[in-house]
Amino acid sequence: MTYLAQLGAENFRVFETLSLRFHRRLNFVYGDNAAGKTTLLELVHVLSRGRSFRGSSLQDGAGPAGKHWRLRGRYQGEETMPAVVVDAAWAQGELTQKRAGQASSRLELLREYPVQILEPGLHKLLQDGPAYRRGFLDWGVFHVEQGFHPAWRRYSRALRQRNLALRQRASERELEPWTAELAQSGEQVHAYRLAQLEALRPYMDRLVPRLLDTDDWSLDLQAGWTAGQGLRQVLDAHLGRDRQQGMTQDGPQRAELRLRLFQRQTKTLVSRGQQKQLIAALLLSQCELIRETTGTAPILLVDDFGSELGEDYQKRLFQTLREYPGQLFITSFAPAGVLENIGEGAVFHVEHGRCKAISL
Repeated sequence: MTYLAQLGAENFRVFETLSLRFHRRLNFVYGDNAAGKTTLLELVHVLSRGRSFRGSSLQDGAGPAGKHWRLRGRYQGEETMPAVVVDAAWAQGELTQKRAGQASSRLELLREYPVQILEPGLHKLLQDGPAYRRGFLDWGVFHVEQGFHPAWRRYSRALRQRNLALRQRASERELEPWTAELAQSGEQVHAYRLAQLEALRPYMDRLVPRLLDTDDWSLDLQAGWTAGQGLRQVLDAHLGRDRQQGMTQDGPQRAELRLRLFQRQTKTLVSRGQQKQLIAALLLSQCELIRETTGTAPILLVDDFGSELGEDYQKRLFQTLREYPGQLFITSFAPAGVLENIGEGAVFHVEHGRCKAISL
């Protein structure tokens, strides 16, 4: 199982320099507010994904030494396999990424070293618009279905071109190639998403009762166009409306992933603690599916572990996390409660931009 064995950083936010060795399973990081706990998780995220989960631009990561930063990670797989070094650097407004000394694309690293995060801001997955839920679902589909990304790229290109043609009042003959491509690739994208959703259900059936002590939950996907009809049929029927608005109104870019708990909408009628446990079940289900499909367990980052969770929920979550076979990074203010004795793993203390290994 691939894990991040070492991490080095230069001039990234509060860390002038950083060099750490990690445990292959559990790494617990504690410290006060603004000490750098979340930034440490951000480093792991940026190294793999090439972007921050904080929603900020890459230039915001630059520390006091100037408008640049550099990261280096060493990933270790099976003992018989050589370690692989991954570099990420930002300077002069550009991100460069390398794997084993060779230039690598963001998508290549994303697929090779998947990372997922459970953090307080992830409540937007349930509370904000459908784009967040589509993005969550698509991240998992990308890792499980090799054909998804090419289909999505085809769809995105056709959507841009059809919208441009609509705004330019193109003829039906000029619209036809883009409409045909849109319908075909859009149906493929939806089929991949549906397959992912069905594959997730057995994992959710196991994890939701463990984390929330209930099996009263539901998860469904609305395609983004009229149920029971093909996308091409809907596009043809709504051509007049699309021309009037200068934009394609139907398709997987309008899809909606709907979640319910206790037969209630999770956005307003479920507590924050229950929302966090449900999100944790979703993330862990997705990570388990990726592991069983690809053989690679995503690295899981958990920021501010105890936030909005009572003692019982904390116990349930920590026990479930400990059974996850991939590498874990967990942050909290202090090693207290269920985190007081983490068992096998490594403990780090962050203070004033410095990170020290307490035990490894």
